[in-house]
Amino acid sequence: MIIAALASAPGKAGISVIRVSGKGSAGVVREFLTSKKVSGKIEFNKIYFSKFVNEGELIDEVNAVFFEEGHSYTGEESSEIYCHGSPIIVKKILEALYETKGVREAEPGEFTQRRFMNGKMDLVQAEAVIDLINAESDASYTASREQLEGGLSEELKKINSMLIDLISVLELELDFSDEDLEFTPKEEIAYKVDNALEVINKFIQGYKKGRIFRDGIKVVLLGEVNVGKSSLMNRLLKSDRVIVTEIAGTTRDTIEEKIEVHGYLLRLFDTAGFRETTDVIETEGISRSKKLLEEADIVLQIIDSTRTENIPVIQAQNIIRVFNKCDLKDVKTDAGSIKVSCKTGEGIDDLKDMIVKTVIDENLSYQPYYISNLRHLNILRETAVQLEQAKVSIIESQTNEVVIFDLRQALDTLGELTGETTSIDIINNIFGKFCIGK
Repeated sequence: MIIAALASAPGKAGISVIRVSGKGSAGVVREFLTSKKVSGKIEFNKIYFSKFVNEGELIDEVNAVFFEEGHSYTGEESSEIYCHGSPIIVKKILEALYETKGVREAEPGEFTQRRFMNGKMDLVQAEAVIDLINAESDASYTASREQLEGGLSEELKKINSMLIDLISVLELELDFSDEDLEFTPKEEIAYKVDNALEVINKFIQGYKKGRIFRDGIKVVLLGEVNVGKSSLMNRLLKSDRVIVTEIAGTTRDTIEEKIEVHGYLLRLFDTAGFRETTDVIETEGISRSKKLLEEADIVLQIIDSTRTENIPVIQAQNIIRVFNKCDLKDVKTDAGSIKVSCKTGEGIDDLKDMIVKTVIDENLSYQPYYISNLRHLNILRETAVQLEQAKVSIIESQTNEVVIFDLRQALDTLGELTGETTSIDIINNIFGKFCIGK
């Protein structure tokens, strides 16, 4: 079946790109082109300029390029039409294509799904496509680009090979079990399983850093009412995003905004100020603030420099105490605190630097084993459990058949990452999250 869809962003633009893919797609597209150059034998990877005409009506002047099977994005015979970026023109060209027998609108992510099904990329790389499209910082762009290029896939192949080699050794021993031969000691087999586990656990431990590369640093602003949380939020954003008044409890719900600092995305959450209240809405806001505290990568505890008595103690893995209103009163700060003025802007840039340095290791660079996808994390955790079971079977001197069964389970689970053993329902669900045209 031939599929077609707008592959560029919808809306008005200088140029719009329409992608057509499937066996026979070149012949379908050329039927609408009037240029004599496309009436004969089509040259692949060559751009043709022509009028696009449907039933005698001139739709647009376009450029068209044709790709042969095995040399296109999807791996199939494909065509791309570059027309003027008018929604009306795009609509008319697509309608003309859809009215042609054997051409239908592409489902969300179907072009990339066909690329995956045709062996042009694995499932890990396919998931990187949507991450690349959604990248909001240099760090997230780097992570998704590296994954798309196959860095993570190569690391996974190494684990896959380790397990296959181990299973092969054990199966070979089964074949010669009746022979008077000296087999691999169980300690050596357990050692090799430990090596595989070590690599798997390295991936699992890298999840937090990988998630920060992709999703950014979750920064939660906490504190009592009227200490300047919303003012600080506005200063960091360089805009009046949050309403600021002298009335206590103005912010009743969490507000999220994003900025980029040193290539990393900071996801800022302004929260309801802590205090005793009977207001139902404000109480709910405070409850949400406490929940965010548990999820934060770093907490900014905002403190009013003019009233520093009885400062509440907040428990968090990473916390910076931010003394606001230093223009009104100077305070001494230690290694885990900083003074700022939301009114004058003093200390704001230093605070941004401090946030990144507190969460990110100095000279941190993206590594192929930094996973950022929760699906990947869950699969690797399950693989680790199955490898631990294999090690138990070895220690308990179970037969090779039992150990091989445990290892094959781990191998099959690992295959769900790259798509080798993934069910079609999961594959469809993954590609269903893509936009139409990709």
